[in-house]
This record gives sequence, structure tokens and C-alpha cells, in this order.
Amino acid sequence: MPIIRVIARAIVATSLCSALLFGCAPSGGGTGAVSTPSNVLDPRQVFALVPDKKSERDIRSAAASEGYRVLDKTNLAGLGLTMLSIEMTPGVSGKEAINRLESAVPASVVGVNHIYRPQQQSGTTGTLDYAGEMMKWPQNGCRAQTPVGIIDTRIDTQASALGSAQIVTRQFFEGPATAADHGTNVATVLAGTGRLTDVTLYGADVFGREEGVGLAAGADALIKALDWMAGENVRFVNLALAGPYNKLLDLAVDRAAKRGMILVAAVGNDGPRADPLYPAGFESVIAVTAVDVNGGIYRKAVRGPHVDVAAPGVDILLDTGSAMRLVSGTSIATPFVTARLVGDQSLKNVRSVDGVREHLAATSTELGAPGRDSLFGYGLVIAEGICGN
Repeated sequence: MPIIRVIARAIVATSLCSALLFGCAPSGGGTGAVSTPSNVLDPRQVFALVPDKKSERDIRSAAASEGYRVLDKTNLAGLGLTMLSIEMTPGVSGKEAINRLESAVPASVVGVNHIYRPQQQSGTTGTLDYAGEMMKWPQNGCRAQTPVGIIDTRIDTQASALGSAQIVTRQFFEGPATAADHGTNVATVLAGTGRLTDVTLYGADVFGREEGVGLAAGADALIKALDWMAGENVRFVNLALAGPYNKLLDLAVDRAAKRGMILVAAVGNDGPRADPLYPAGFESVIAVTAVDVNGGIYRKAVRGPHVDVAAPGVDILLDTGSAMRLVSGTSIATPFVTARLVGDQSLKNVRSVDGVREHLAATSTELGAPGRDSLFGYGLVIAEGICGN
């Protein structure tokens, strides 16, 4: 997530965190998970995703035979799945419970509930309002061709910068509301002056405050948010989050993509030596990196063959209505790409991530080596001539 400076008469240094999913990397086929109590919301619980009633009955029976207790059930009709939270008996690890339940019910996917954590970073200074010109955005913005989803912190629906945008919000955690800065920043890029007009935003607030952890979101919250958006027929979803592989999220993302949802995600700010982070690392997700005013790569951006495209993401000047903010990071680059896709009349009926990726490859401007490269992907996303106003 981006770095922020609030500018109100004078620039006051502050910061905004970047959401990172901590946990395991993919292992042989992506079925294993090595987790510790420090990176899961509750080490005594696992979650199971099942595709049908028989699998649900079988997983309940398998859990009971092990002495485990089913705590909760969520119908994910938008994804065609059911999610069960299961409490293990004392002394049983998440890995052991996963192996036992998946062996008993091969149709199930069982995993721990990874935490999404905020990560604070320092800011920079530089040229301010360059993003629109760099991407060749039409001066008056573009009419949104479809609704847009935002999975993030809550959005300040009263922010004047969001103008006439229609905003539908839903909370996917229990407890008091958290700060709205980051979700509002993302919404401002999407629906602020000169970007998308006549737009409806679906904001999924997935961040709560966990005792002993702080600001955090579980993988279960992300999955529920994706299901909600699938049920509302939201086709483009912005995820300014990054973290390691999680097989529950893998299945949910795959189901969403097969139902025509285009997910756009930040590659993450762990630096050039980091392994690919997720959900950007999934094949069915558009992975976005950040560049500065000169087209140089953001120094903290993750690199790799999964990177699809680049967008402005260093010292972006945002007018949220109450204050001006300088924002940097791959998460603030991501909504520039989402907005470009949603405003493009030629993509109005495209429901395939491969089709979107091919379109971006053909319309982006090279920044590095010819073709797709591990720094910039296919290059800088360009918005010139996309409007269907």
C-alpha cells in the first residue's frame, strides 16, 4: 500500500501502510501450507472450501471423526462454493488438520486463515501531478462501462473528491471500523476528477483490528468479498494487496475468473529480490507495477515474469477533498490500470483475463526490453482514445 504525505497549506509527513499477506509459498502443486501462529488469525482453526452438498457432508463427517468442531458456514453462491470454519482439537497443528481433512475428502480445499498485515514505509519527494499526462488520459475522463470493485480498507463515502460516484459498501469483518485513508485513495484514483465518470463503486472493507495483531484481514474476508462481487456481477475488481501464496485464495480467484471477473492487483512492495506475491502472482490476475515520472521502476516493486503492466505510482498527488496527499507504491499504481480497463469501450463485453492481457500488450508503451520483461511487463498503460463517452 502507498506511502502518504498529507498536504494542507504545508506538507506534513505521515504514512499509510501496505497490506501484505504473510504465510507460505506454493509447494508441489500448491497444496501445502507451512504456517506459524504469528501469521494466521487463529492457529486453532482451519477453513475448508467445498463444491457441493456431498462434499460438505463428508467434510463435516471427517471433522467429527477427528474430534474437530465446525464453527461456521458461509454459502458462497457467487463462486459456487461453501466455506466452513473448523476448530481442531488441542495439540493438532494446521498442517496436520489440512492433511487429514483433504485426504478424507479429496474434493475439498483446506487451509489456514492467513493474515493480511499493514507495512509502513517512508515517503519520497518529486514531481507532483503527472499521472494523467503520462498515461494520456482524456482531459474530462471516461464514462465507466461497468461497475468497479475495491477490496481494501473502508471508503469515506462522503469524500468530496468522489463527486457523483455511486458507492455501495459492505464490511467483511467483525468489530469497529478502521481508518479509511487507503480505500479512499484508491477510490479517488478511480472516480476522481479526470478519471471515471458515471461510475458505481462496490467497496469491500476487509480490514479489522485483531488483538495482538493490529490492523489485519483474513483470507476468509477476501474470499467473502470476491463472492459478494461475483453475486453483484462486478466484472472488474481492484486489489491493492500483496502477499504469499494461499491455496484457499487460489481457488476463489480461479472461480471468480472463470465467471468472467477481471482482477487487477499490485505486485507488492517487498523489493526486487522478493519472490512473486499474490494475488498478482496468479495467472488469472493482471499484475501491476509502479513507475515514476521518468518511467523508472519503483525501487521497492517486486519483479518477475508475472508482471503484466506498469502505471504511475511514485509521488502521485491525490486531492481527497479534505487534503492533498502524496502517495507512492504499487498499490496506488493499480487503480490507474483498473480505471483504464473500466473506461475502455472496446472491453465492455470482454470477460476473459487472457483477452484483457492481450489488449494491454497491444496498447501499452514499451519501457524496457522489447516484449514482456520482468520489470515493466508489457510497459506503461496508455489511456488515449479509450473512451466510449
